[in-house]
Amino acid sequence: MIKQTTATGAEADAKAHLQERGIYGKSASVVSNIFRISNLIRNRAETQLLQDYGLSFSGFTALWVLWVWGPLETNKLAQETGVAKSTLTGILKTLERGGYCQRQPHADDKRRVVASATPEGQALMQKIYPLFHTIEDEAVSALSEQDLDTTKDMLRVILATVSKS
Repeated sequence: MIKQTTATGAEADAKAHLQERGIYGKSASVVSNIFRISNLIRNRAETQLLQDYGLSFSGFTALWVLWVWGPLETNKLAQETGVAKSTLTGILKTLERGGYCQRQPHADDKRRVVASATPEGQALMQKIYPLFHTIEDEAVSALSEQDLDTTKDMLRVILATVSKS
């Protein structure tokens, strides 16, 4: 497989547009490519996998977090899935309708709510995560093991930097 390391047409056009205005930096290419990659993977996952199970990418993400970390308070789940708590409410309602999760009052404070994956939700994740993982594998298939390690490490640096802000 050929590795494309030069700017795509869209990236080159954006770079030229920003340079004309004196506001281009390499960070623009890095961040816009992260955004474009994320959207492409999200769209591929929704159209090739998740829609067959009645899941949005946000629903899949919330269920994945519950599958990996177990029951969580909804404020923490919203934070981990990267959505507003009000948005999470709709996501959880959809997952509950599918029988994939449940919400219960917190044991110590009835005003707080804890969400958890049901056995059906856990079984669904056990079934579809390997399929999702093939999408992940395809996305990075042009990278060598060294490229994967470097990319993983550099993305973690960016994530830590953004998380501190």
